Parts: sequence; structure tokens; C-alpha cells
Amino acid sequence: MLVALRDAATDRHTVEWAAQRAAQFAVPLTLLHAVVDPSLVAPGTSYEDEVTAGRELVTREAERIRRRYPGLRLGTYLHCGGITEALLGMSAVAPLLVVGADRRDPVSGAFAGSVAVQVALNASAPVVVVPAGQGYSVAGGDQRGVVVGVDGSEVSRAALARAADEADAAGTVLTAVTVLGSPPERMKVGASTMLRDVTQRHPALPVRWIVDDLRTPLSALALLGRGAALLVIGRHGKGARSIMGLGTVTHTLLLDPPCPTLVVTRREPELSAGGPVRETVRRSAH
Repeated sequence: MLVALRDAATDRHTVEWAAQRAAQFAVPLTLLHAVVDPSLVAPGTSYEDEVTAGRELVTREAERIRRRYPGLRLGTYLHCGGITEALLGMSAVAPLLVVGADRRDPVSGAFAGSVAVQVALNASAPVVVVPAGQGYSVAGGDQRGVVVGVDGSEVSRAALARAADEADAAGTVLTAVTVLGSPPERMKVGASTMLRDVTQRHPALPVRWIVDDLRTPLSALALLGRGAALLVIGRHGKGARSIMGLGTVTHTLLLDPPCPTLVVTRREPELSAGGPVRETVRRSAH
């Protein structure tokens, strides 16, 4: 797993979530911090000081995490350049990226940067976006456990498979959400077929399937995801650098995620991939 650390104050909740997850599943965790490119350093500023400050930041956070999770295999990586480019480059080899939600200006409310959205849009690995200012438990959550949006498309079918793996590994319930307003041409795979596949793969997993005929997909997922352990959504499009390529629902949810939100990408395994579930989770989900 790879977690982005922009600064200790605002990203501590993100690092804590990633560390808790890595410890729970006994997988390695790397803290990534990016130092601005030398060409962008303000005149009169020592680049050496910038690098030293960045190295001290990741070292302090690593020491703090090691104290909390003594058995965790933890590494640090200092990148010279933009954080978005660093994460996208590492997504070719990292099984999972974890980033904090994009920040808002406290006065205007406008978003100050778009790291989370751009990474979720373009990464080849799955991405988890963690909301600011709240503590989330990797396992459990409220009675909804792991929530996933399902519209019948192949992307949502992959999201359902991933969500089922996540819920089963965490020992919690899976809540699948379908909104009746989903475009009919997208409903290529029926809910009963997908539910059967999930129960065959995870026979002991408690599954709820909610059909919402009142709300839009965005409002339904925002409502049902609030307080859940994890929300899983699919990424439509092929990752072209365009916000619209992410899909309106996914884009809007990532700007203000109701809980830690996992974006499924094209590297996700299919539901029918087979093999032991625990091996699949450990190899692909973390």
C-alpha cells in the first residue's frame, strides 16, 4: 500500500486509516511525500532546506506509526516533484493508493487543488479517498458495513466483486445499492445474477440489496455511504485527463466523500476470476 502525506496536520487521518488497514491485513505500507521541483522553489529559498524538511516530516510520521503498530512493515519515500505525478507513476506497481480528500479554502469554500480527483481519474491501481477531519475504522462501520453502487454495467460488476471481497475480509456486511433511474441500456447483468455470484463466492457474507426509486445515484450513495466503513464505486472511462471522463457521480462523490471511498479501476479482478478469496484480497486489494 502507498499513502500520500502532504503535511502532518491535515493528512494524519489519512495516514492513520492506511496504517490501520495495513496492520489489519499484515501488508507493507509506504509513506510518500513530495518535495516541490527545484525549478519551482521561490528565489532566496534553499532547496536543501526543503528536502531536509520533507525528510524530517516522513521520518516523524513513520516513527509515530511504528509506535502505534509495532509489527507493521513500514517504509518512506521522498519524491522531488509533484505529488500527483508521483502517485500516478507509483500506481503502476502499488496495489492500492490512499490519499486524503481534496481540501477546501476555509473562507471561499473553493477546492484548493485536485490531487485526489486527478489520481482517481488516471491511476492504474485502485484508489481510496479518505475524508478530512474524521476517524474511520477499517472494519465494521455502521450497520451498512461496505456499501457499493451497482447499475448493471461491467464497471459496477467489478466494483461489486471488490466490495464483496472487502466486506468478507473485514468481517462486516455488504450493502449493494441500485437506483431505478439507472439507464436501461446499462442494465446488462441482472441483480439476481450478480447476487448469486457474490453468494457463491462468499457464502457466509451478509448481503443487503437496496433498490432506491426516490433518489438520484449521487444522493443515494452519499446518504447510504455516510458512516459506512467503506464506499466502493466504479470508474467509467479510460483515464483520459478530463474530469468528465471520471463520471459525474464518481467525480462529485470524490469532492465530498461520505466515508473512505474506494475507486475501482481497470486493474480490478473480475467477479468470476476464481481462486481463494483470502488470496485474492491479500494479493489485489491491498
